[in-house]
Amino acid sequence: MVICFFLVTVFRANSQNTSVQHPEINMLLQGFMKAIETRDSTQMFSFFADVPVTWVGVWKPATQRQRLLNDTKAPEYRVSDFRTWFRSVMKGGTKQEKFIQPVIVEDGTIGSVTFDYSFWSNGKKGNWGKESWGLIKQNGVWKIASVLFSMDLESVNSQPEDKNVVREIKNDKMESYMQSILTSTHFQGTVLVAKGDSVIHHAAYGMFDVEKGIPNTISTQFLIGSLTKSFVAVAVMKLVEEKKLNLQMPVTTYLPGLKKELADGLTIHYLMKQQSGLESSFDNLTEYEIMDITPAELLAIINKSKRSFQPGEKYQYTNINYAILAMIIESVTGTSYQQYLQTAIFNPAGMQYTGMERLTNTPANRAIGYRTVNGIFRRVHNSVAYAFGAGDIYSTTSDLFNWRKALGRLALLNGESLSQLFDGTGKDWGYYGYGFRIQPYQTSQEGEDAGKLIRHGGTMNGFISNFHFYRNDNLTVIVLSNYRDVPIRRITYQLKELALGFGADERKNKYEE
Repeated sequence: MVICFFLVTVFRANSQNTSVQHPEINMLLQGFMKAIETRDSTQMFSFFADVPVTWVGVWKPATQRQRLLNDTKAPEYRVSDFRTWFRSVMKGGTKQEKFIQPVIVEDGTIGSVTFDYSFWSNGKKGNWGKESWGLIKQNGVWKIASVLFSMDLESVNSQPEDKNVVREIKNDKMESYMQSILTSTHFQGTVLVAKGDSVIHHAAYGMFDVEKGIPNTISTQFLIGSLTKSFVAVAVMKLVEEKKLNLQMPVTTYLPGLKKELADGLTIHYLMKQQSGLESSFDNLTEYEIMDITPAELLAIINKSKRSFQPGEKYQYTNINYAILAMIIESVTGTSYQQYLQTAIFNPAGMQYTGMERLTNTPANRAIGYRTVNGIFRRVHNSVAYAFGAGDIYSTTSDLFNWRKALGRLALLNGESLSQLFDGTGKDWGYYGYGFRIQPYQTSQEGEDAGKLIRHGGTMNGFISNFHFYRNDNLTVIVLSNYRDVPIRRITYQLKELALGFGADERKNKYEE
């Protein structure tokens, strides 16, 4: 049997902890993957111990019975060696080995990693089973001393689908583009592109934790920054549908603690549209500290500020508008804004890996944030509580796609509410609807009028995000990164162009999408 690989590792969300506990063995897995991807025999052979290495495959009963029907002497075992195996990797065709649920055990001297696998050839699954590597340390480095695996042919006995596992999907052109981005930037994160409800590219890149050598997976969680505002806007419209809020009522109807000088003439509508006249940033009002601050403390800080123009006079983006909206959600529901979003949005949309971060609630699978400071690539931290309602949500690409689908099938809001969310104004008004920017974009049809792009992005210290829904082409592009200093809009635009059938940089970015 010729076994060729183009390795893709796939983990459940909770499998990240295994990698965290065994970073050196995880690095061996990742190096193995890269060597197969690049067909680098020198690198591949360096992963094996300088001892006689066992390499044995065992046919599972269902497949072996079928083999015996064709050849009564068909052996139950397949014995080879890693050099012969890798020569098969060099042969033509796109091949993959997908890992699921790796389990690592070691005592510092010997160890093992065991996982379910499947082999694919040109996008078609060939065989599957369980694989186990025996490991030893030589000169302080983990090496593979044995490879044992069981085999079932997919054509004879199909592999049961694990519905809890999210697998990478790679479009050749998009993957080639992303690999070029990796060489020209320090992008690390996850990317999802979907046409309608069908994912056409979903892959992870770079490191979850650079210092420990732990890679991102497509289940990695990221802070999404100001994309949080879109969720708050959806929650507000949900409360409008429930008759608990009125967009045109004075804000003090729901939040009497807001200072009169700031509240006069102010409605929820103006907050949602970023037309309140309130201070443009918390930066001008307080020194950030590494601590969890309460909404009441944030309101006290806001009340120290002054208004720069009358509500509705012009557009001025500020986190303060959405912090106040989150406070209003708490006031009218009698529960925390986090709990309301969990009940009204996250649960119905199937967003099981999404929530609000605090120092007391940092999810184990949330990537470490990085940025360049004074020319140096640095690991950084956030005071997320200061971004209450404006930038405190963490999520995954899969969860954000589930959210988009839930909005599209009217599972969260009715059509009238969606129309209000997506009713944007012109460039002078920030293209802002309710919690989304509504901008023109160049559709797949040359010469046609501009399409409608529904989007929001976000940045935090060490993170950057972008969510784009190109309505006319029913196309979704989601990019999450745990390195802030990447050209995320350019990446998003080029992935959109590739999805529409154009080459990267083939068309001018006509509308500065």
